[in-house]
Amino acid sequence: MLVVLLDILVYLAVGAGAVWVYYHWLRKDLPGGFWGALVIAVIGAVLMNYTLSIRGWFMELINWLMVPKLGNEIRLGVNLIATCIGALLFVYILNHINHDRERR
Repeated sequence: MLVVLLDILVYLAVGAGAVWVYYHWLRKDLPGGFWGALVIAVIGAVLMNYTLSIRGWFMELINWLMVPKLGNEIRLGVNLIATCIGALLFVYILNHINHDRERR
């Protein structure tokens, strides 16, 4: 149960980071504002994580690059690279749906 909660927190943190980059740093006007874009970013992070976690050469490469662990016993079920790619990709798509408008 702890691992599932930690996975959810990682998805939220990565999604919030992706939205922060677009909304505050790049000052893009995203549909739904910060919170609407956060929902889309978390969905993108989860979908990309499950899509790229299919066993094969890519997953072996990811496991070689990064195996998130907390201590000696708890291994997270989140692929951090895939969640970052998914969150940023979905916020990028959301930004282009909104015609790349600047926020006032």
